[in-house]
Amino acid sequence: MRFWGMFRYTVGESLRKGTLLFYFGIATIIIIIFALGLSHQSDNTQFITFFGSPFTPKGQGEFNIIDFLLIQLHALSSFWIIFFGVFGIAGLIPEMLEKGTVDLFLSKPLSRSELLLARASGGLAGMSLILAYFIFGIWLVFGIKLGIWHWAFLSSVLYLIYAFAGLFSVVTLSGLITRSTGFTIMVTFVFTIISWGLEVREKGLYHLWDNVVYHRFLDAIYYLTPQFNAMLDNSTRIIGKNPFVPAAPEFTFAPFIYSFFSMALLYGAAVLYFKRQDY
Repeated sequence: MRFWGMFRYTVGESLRKGTLLFYFGIATIIIIIFALGLSHQSDNTQFITFFGSPFTPKGQGEFNIIDFLLIQLHALSSFWIIFFGVFGIAGLIPEMLEKGTVDLFLSKPLSRSELLLARASGGLAGMSLILAYFIFGIWLVFGIKLGIWHWAFLSSVLYLIYAFAGLFSVVTLSGLITRSTGFTIMVTFVFTIISWGLEVREKGLYHLWDNVVYHRFLDAIYYLTPQFNAMLDNSTRIIGKNPFVPAAPEFTFAPFIYSFFSMALLYGAAVLYFKRQDY
């Protein structure tokens, strides 16, 4: 079993996890609800209704109801799909390290780095399929029902997958070190809180101690770890401008670029740690 064989095996294993199948079902229900509820008047395509309840016309000054709906749906669903999706695949690495299983995997004709990266990329691919299914389904519903083919919303799935890859680098390393699915989930949960706190550190954490060294320490942690919260926010901003938050920052590639290096650091550390362990 070479790299691609292990990759395909891991993708299938991740999709067979009951949690991911549950989220697949939830995503399907949400898509069906929008498919049944969205409509517009035949003589006025500017007037959008949801199960008969009218929305503001989609073009009213700077207010775009389609952008608003997709932004809210994206912002509310993306974090929870990703975060709870971790519950479904957090065990991929710890389960690989169980006695007997790790012996079997290490007996395969592939290096430890190939084994670990195949497991990590297989888990990432499994979750990516759920994200792609949800985003594409919603995009298709808006296109067919309203004639609105919102390409920015569709492209947001690439940024979501990238953000999840950053979060999964934390999952991979913590899974190797703790060898526990439960602890891996807890570490990931704590990391998401830390990521949010560091993103707004100038308005919050900085005020805990007015010390330059402390501030630079927080900055270092921010840039040395995947900027998960910032990537999620920017994956939503690419859809359009939220009319109720006119002062919201514009979309920027910066957190994705910074996170590339921090992800490489964490995945590299995971490979190095895995190579040096005696199983």
